[in-house]
Amino acid sequence: MKILGIVAGPRREGHTAQLIEAVLSGARESGHETEIFYLSDLEINPIGADKGGYLYPDDDMARLYTHLESMGALVLGTPIYYDHVSSRAKLFIDRLHYYSKTHGPEYRKRFPDGVKCVNVITYDWDKKDAYDQVLRWMNGRMEHYWNMTIAGNIKAHGTGLVIKRHSKELLEEAKDIGRSL
Repeated sequence: MKILGIVAGPRREGHTAQLIEAVLSGARESGHETEIFYLSDLEINPIGADKGGYLYPDDDMARLYTHLESMGALVLGTPIYYDHVSSRAKLFIDRLHYYSKTHGPEYRKRFPDGVKCVNVITYDWDKKDAYDQVLRWMNGRMEHYWNMTIAGNIKAHGTGLVIKRHSKELLEEAKDIGRSL
């Protein structure tokens, strides 16, 4: 199975990236093919509109379409800024509208049903249950709009402003989720 990792944080070595890479590492141990994209490396613009409907920009999102259309699992990770997903994560989710029924049934058919999804959030606040509502929001979008099955969620709290390696336990939990995909 092909597993796609999407890092919606600004740092390739940051907490979000570390956890997504751990999930993908576990998936590779189970024989899966993995691919990772860092949204900070891509130019992805918002959807536009005119009287005829939505306009999908010709930008780097097009590089992701082939991967999205052939994936069996998605690992989407974002830091939490101002109580919600990062702007990169929100823009990525918005751009998945390309595969919505309102864009057309021929586009919805391109996005595979039953894709497994793992959502990852990281945040500075040292409160373990903070931002559960953000995970519920992410899970709800993936389940409702794209018929994904939530295969797991990972939360790293109290990450601090200085980049540090996550605990072995959390990284192992991420690998276990990857192995189970």
